[in-house]
Amino acid sequence: MKTLYTLLTIIISAQVAASQGTEDYYNPVTAPVKPNYEPVTPQVNRFKTHQKITAISTTNNLKIRNRLYFGIDGFLRTDKASISSTFGGLIDTRTGAKSGYSASLGWVNQEKWALELDYSRSPIHNILIINGDYPMEYKMENDKNNLALRVKRRLLFGRSNSSLRRSAFWIGAGAGLVPNSGKQKEYLQFEGYSRQGRQPVFDTLFLTSDTHTSSKITTFADVTAEYVLKVARAIDLSFYARKQWGFGTSLTTDMAYFVNKVQTQQSTIKADGTGMTFGISLRYVFAIGFHDGDPDYRE
Repeated sequence: MKTLYTLLTIIISAQVAASQGTEDYYNPVTAPVKPNYEPVTPQVNRFKTHQKITAISTTNNLKIRNRLYFGIDGFLRTDKASISSTFGGLIDTRTGAKSGYSASLGWVNQEKWALELDYSRSPIHNILIINGDYPMEYKMENDKNNLALRVKRRLLFGRSNSSLRRSAFWIGAGAGLVPNSGKQKEYLQFEGYSRQGRQPVFDTLFLTSDTHTSSKITTFADVTAEYVLKVARAIDLSFYARKQWGFGTSLTTDMAYFVNKVQTQQSTIKADGTGMTFGISLRYVFAIGFHDGDPDYRE
C-alpha cells in the first residue's frame, strides 16, 4: 500500500512540474512584442524627399534678381519727309510705310528696369510723286542700318511682389545711330512736252531726280510703350508702339526742273527718320538669377 501511495505521489508531482514549465514558456507577458510601426529612418527620408520636390515646384514663384534675353522683332515703320518746292503741283511727297526686322539683347534688373541694345534693318525713306494724267510714285531708301540703346521701366501699379516675372506694361526711352555710306541711291530722268494756250509750239520739259545718303552718321531718339506678355518659363511676347525723332538728314533727293533746256526751279526732299513704329517681339530668356536662401522671396 505504501508502495502504491509513493508511486502515485511521484506521478502527480511530475505532472505538476510539467504543466508549470509549459505555462512559463507560453506566458504572453514575457514574450517579445513586435512593433506595429515602421522604423524612424525611412520616415525621415521620405520627408526630406518631399521637401526637395516642393522646392523644385515653387521655383517659378521665386523673385527674380536679374535676367538676360534675346529678342527677334518684326515691325512696320512709317516716316515722313519734307519737300521744299512742288514745282506748282507737278511733284509732291507723302508719308511712307515699310516693314523691317531687328535683333535685340536685353538685361532686366529686379523686374523693374531694363537695358536693351537693338540692331535693326529698317529703311529711312522718302517718296517722290509726279502728278499728271497718270501719276507716278517712286520710293527711295537709305542704307537701312540702325543701332539703338534703350532704357525701360516697368509700370507696377501698386504691386507688392514687384520682383516676380509677370505680364506687364513697360515704357522706355532711347537714342541711336544711323550709319550712312554717302552713296548715290538712285538717279531718275523724266521728259515731257507742254503747250501754252493755242500756240503750235510745244515746250520741252525735263525733270531730274538724284537721291543719295548722307556722308555722316545721323542720330535719333525715341520713346516706347509696350505690353510684355509672359508666354512660358523662358518665352516673352511683346507688342509695342514707338515714336521716333530723327536728327540730321539721312536721305536726300535733289530735283531740277528744266523748260527748253533751261533750269527754272529746284527742289529737295529730305528724310531724317521721324515717324512711328508698330511691332511685335519674341524674346527668349537664356539666363536668369533668383534671390537665394530667403523663404520670404517666394510668392
